[in-house]
This record gives sequence, structure tokens and C-alpha cells, in this order.
Amino acid sequence: MILREVLFMAAALLGSFALVATYLWLFHSHVNVKELGSTGAAMAFGAYAGRIWGRKERHG
Repeated sequence: MILREVLFMAAALLGSFALVATYLWLFHSHVNVKELGSTGAAMAFGAYAGRIWGRKERHG
């Protein structure tokens, strides 16, 4: 169970960082590490919070 959560967080973080870096590179021609970290972490936190909320909604 804990391994699944760790893998989900790792995938959410890496996916979020990849999406933000791609956006910054395509539309702004540079990648700011501070913006990449904060936005990527916020996206991963939102994904994890949605996962927990969805699990609680499903079980009543």
C-alpha cells in the first residue's frame, strides 16, 4: 500500500515537472527552476489531494 502511494507521488512529481518544463520551454524559451519547482509541486499536490478526496467520496 505504501509503495503504491510513493510510486504515485513520484509519477505525479515527475509528470508535473515535465509538463511545466515543456510549457516554459515552448512558450517562454527558457526554464526557470524556481517556477518549475513551485508550479510542479503545486500540480503534484493537487493530484494527490484529488486522489485522496476521490477515495473518500467513493467509500462514502
